[in-house]
Amino acid sequence: MKIRISLALLLILGVLSPQSAESAIKNVPVKAMVQITSLLPTDQVSGLLVKGKTLYLFGSSQGSVNNDGFIRAIDDAGTVIWSLTLDTGVDEIASSASLDSSGNIWVFGSAATAQGAPISASPTPGGLNPDGVVLDPEVTLRSDLTVLTAWKISPAGQLLATISRDMKSPILVQASVVTSPKLAVVGITTSAKGTIGFVSQSLDSQSFTEPLLVGVSDTSFNGVMRKSDGNLIVVGGSSETIAGKKSQGLRDGVIATISSSNKIIALVRSANQQSLRNWFSVSKTIFLGGDVTLAGKVQAVVTKFGNTLAPTWTTRLPSTGPALTINTSATSNAMVFSSTSTIPGISQWKASKGAVIALLFGANGAITQAFSATGLISPIGLAYSTDLGLVVLGSSATGVSIFHALTR
Repeated sequence: MKIRISLALLLILGVLSPQSAESAIKNVPVKAMVQITSLLPTDQVSGLLVKGKTLYLFGSSQGSVNNDGFIRAIDDAGTVIWSLTLDTGVDEIASSASLDSSGNIWVFGSAATAQGAPISASPTPGGLNPDGVVLDPEVTLRSDLTVLTAWKISPAGQLLATISRDMKSPILVQASVVTSPKLAVVGITTSAKGTIGFVSQSLDSQSFTEPLLVGVSDTSFNGVMRKSDGNLIVVGGSSETIAGKKSQGLRDGVIATISSSNKIIALVRSANQQSLRNWFSVSKTIFLGGDVTLAGKVQAVVTKFGNTLAPTWTTRLPSTGPALTINTSATSNAMVFSSTSTIPGISQWKASKGAVIALLFGANGAITQAFSATGLISPIGLAYSTDLGLVVLGSSATGVSIFHALTR
């Protein structure tokens, strides 16, 4: 998803451009990941979490009457330990999940207030795509799925609590973070003009506070982490002016620092002229993953930022879409993406139509390990535990599978 930098990464707020990690790349062999299991095609899996040797899969499936959310625990052999349907009596979708310090699983999504029909969000205005490049798929939201919902589940699979808030507009939860007792959720809602980014928090795990809405027509929030000072780092993309900062490209990646009271403290924009940028994920070490589209060509992008959101290094690689990121230690980070070319410094790797590869980076941005997942063409989720190493959830031509690779 990325490596050669032909255009400098422009970051607003006066921060310096990050160094390319290309000069640090050595010849690294690609190792094969081990498949854990393949999933039922009837399950619409949104992502996964890993704790020890237990994997938690979450998503949505069609019940006897309604569309229901689900959470399922499996072991490292793919055997189901327990499964729980998340059903509030109406249609629900489960699209994000996080673990708390006690090992409880918090699943986040949206629920209906009444039956409704699917609608599509307003498309990005045509004037922002003069080259006719292929954009990320437009967000499709159901008009009745307006209720932000969180389910708390014990490690044994018991439903412990449910909290909700009607957002009054269709929503899609994109990411979440739990630092007990605080919860934070980010995603997309809609207006008559297009998409709006939202941040919703709970300070006591009992109720959600008034959400922060950002933008009016073309803003999305896709990733979130909480810093040690309690503030959130929220990442996404926008072509709109936010916090007084204008767009520098056709669409910029945005990185916002947001307080517990849902106020924007600072904003950084990642931009290239005539390009479409988007951040999709952010790890605990502020390692960001996303993509850039320029002149019809897509690259996956990862950038390591410091605590002040100053970039330290970045890597870009040709891809079919964005990179997902996670940290494997305080100094080691990983990305997974769908590669479409050779990768400098990676031996015996050549992909032309999209093949999933995971890369590990050291503290200076050098690639230290590389892993392939046979048959996968697009990543869905990325997780890590010391017991299982990197765990990749991805789709293939025949379905969805889970692979893992020990990195120690």
